[in-house]
Amino acid sequence: MPKNTSVAAHLRRLLELLASGAPAEDFGTVATEARRGGVGGDDLAEIEQATQAALRVHGALRQHQRREAELTALFDTAGDLAALRDLDAVLRSIVRRARMLLGTDTAYLTLPDEEAGDTFMRVTDGSVSELFQNLRLQ
Repeated sequence: MPKNTSVAAHLRRLLELLASGAPAEDFGTVATEARRGGVGGDDLAEIEQATQAALRVHGALRQHQRREAELTALFDTAGDLAALRDLDAVLRSIVRRARMLLGTDTAYLTLPDEEAGDTFMRVTDGSVSELFQNLRLQ
């Protein structure tokens, strides 16, 4: 921003960052640019306070977006499970959705084998290793 820009221009920049979904790191540059542009005293303090408020709004927006994605996945899972009749298909769907919700590379479901006295991999998702998919734990 050019020298001696108004406080309003810096505050507008904070709103633009919020509207565009900019990363949190970008918000700190607004006060730095204001300082370099000759803004000081109460005006700079106002910009810094507005930056903190904008970061709180940014965090709340991110949290709402994450919750929305989680609820969408939950509703999708409920729909999938209601449509499935095969136990293996239900378990695969649960494990796949759990993996997506957790954001992990792999997910699995183990069950105990009473006769063998161990635990085995019933369903895996994201694993390409046949050894892992057939793993039995003592």
